[in-house]
Amino acid sequence: MRDSLAQPNNLDAQQIIFLPLWARIALLVLLALLGLCAIGAGLHFLFSTPQASERVVPLMAIAQTAIGAFAIMVFVLFAERQLSTTRLYEKTNLFLDRHLVESLSRIEIPQLQAEQTVTVMPVTRASTVHGRRKDIFGCNYHLTLADFQMKFWIGLNVKRLSVIYFVKVSGPDDIEKLKEVFRFTFSGAEKVGYHTNFEHAQLGDEHIVSMWSTVFAEHAILGNPAEQLFWTQDIAMMTQSLARTAVRYKIDLNPSAEPGPL
Repeated sequence: MRDSLAQPNNLDAQQIIFLPLWARIALLVLLALLGLCAIGAGLHFLFSTPQASERVVPLMAIAQTAIGAFAIMVFVLFAERQLSTTRLYEKTNLFLDRHLVESLSRIEIPQLQAEQTVTVMPVTRASTVHGRRKDIFGCNYHLTLADFQMKFWIGLNVKRLSVIYFVKVSGPDDIEKLKEVFRFTFSGAEKVGYHTNFEHAQLGDEHIVSMWSTVFAEHAILGNPAEQLFWTQDIAMMTQSLARTAVRYKIDLNPSAEPGPL
């Protein structure tokens, strides 16, 4: 009954601020001119026309209001309270190309080489692939240190993060072994919400097991530096644990196939 009587909400507070750039600049210029004109006129009446000094107070009030409105408009119109789709794409690319690479590049595998961090390279695909990445909202990465190499795929769909590792195996029976070997890696990931699945596939002549972990973030990631740092470092920590475990158990994380959703 309450829902049927409620007034329709035609104004979404998250979608209010979407003036084009030229309109934002024009509004700010107008407010700036109003403030400057009011200040100029007030000073003119104050020093050049003392008999009209009673006009100074209202002019200063106008100037103060215009300057205050200018400051508020700068914050409101240019703050990214709700990002446009274009900006979300841009921030997704920034997250994948820079923020993740920065955190992943801090990984160390002391069993292979002490006092040395890994090299991480995002994979750029052919120009015929729109976006030059794999599978819509993700990116492939190659990680190397000494003779060790591994490939993985990370995807960000606004709030949902997915990380996929491919393991070269001899057949589907290896799934149970992998679950046991990486038990501590993925049980730690579960504490922050990751759900991990194992799936066998044959790609050409090669058998692989796809280990894919997915988490749905409670808070927005894009446009939120604290969330971005948390998730990039958490992915890096999970990847480091996986790599170190793979080195100990001599597990091949570098199949010929590029990881991604099967």
